[in-house]
Amino acid sequence: MSRMSGETREGIGSVLIGDALADPDIGARRIEFDQGSAIYEPGAPAVSLYYIHAGQIRTYLVGRDQSARLMEILGPGDWFGAEALIDGSVASSRAVAVSHTVVSAVPVDRLKELLRRQPATSMELIRQLATKLKTAREDAGRLVFDDCSARLLNTLLQFSGSAAATPQAGGDVMLHITHRQLAQAVGAARETVSLALTQLRQQSLLRTGRNRLTFNPQALREFAKRKAAGEPV
Repeated sequence: MSRMSGETREGIGSVLIGDALADPDIGARRIEFDQGSAIYEPGAPAVSLYYIHAGQIRTYLVGRDQSARLMEILGPGDWFGAEALIDGSVASSRAVAVSHTVVSAVPVDRLKELLRRQPATSMELIRQLATKLKTAREDAGRLVFDDCSARLLNTLLQFSGSAAATPQAGGDVMLHITHRQLAQAVGAARETVSLALTQLRQQSLLRTGRNRLTFNPQALREFAKRKAAGEPV
């Protein structure tokens, strides 16, 4: 379920892109999505880019058997729906609101015209999309070259800076995610990921709770480096 209102510029994380969304010629629509709402599904026409003002969005690749792989956890200041930049494209993923979420839907045809007039905004958008591409390529490489344990550690570190993580005392973070969702992100069976989490817990690197994991990213990062170097862990 969604609700729409007019243009907006409050809550913008990037000044350049915030200015672009405030341009009356761009025709951005402010849309509110309830928890669990799908923003788009695979195969839907890709005609808008989306900018998150508040809430949380998760994107999934969906298989032919309707299995899903969690790709991104996004929050305020993030873009998604980049397929719209390709003429005649359709969505290749599913985007779901995890909580009550507020986005701006930016018509891609108007955005392209505006970017021609604002090179600085264009460069900022390119930088953000290039970062997404780099992350996706690294993630694909890990599926080929890294074992499940290494992929799990990297996924935990990646998500520790996402909208699903809440800072705790002493540099810890609490990551709000289920074992099933984590397995979808790692690309492994839920049982395999649960076993790997148990091993991390036994080494006092992680604490588990109902739909949440608590850990210190720096400690986990140092552990991952020692493991990659073949040192005793």
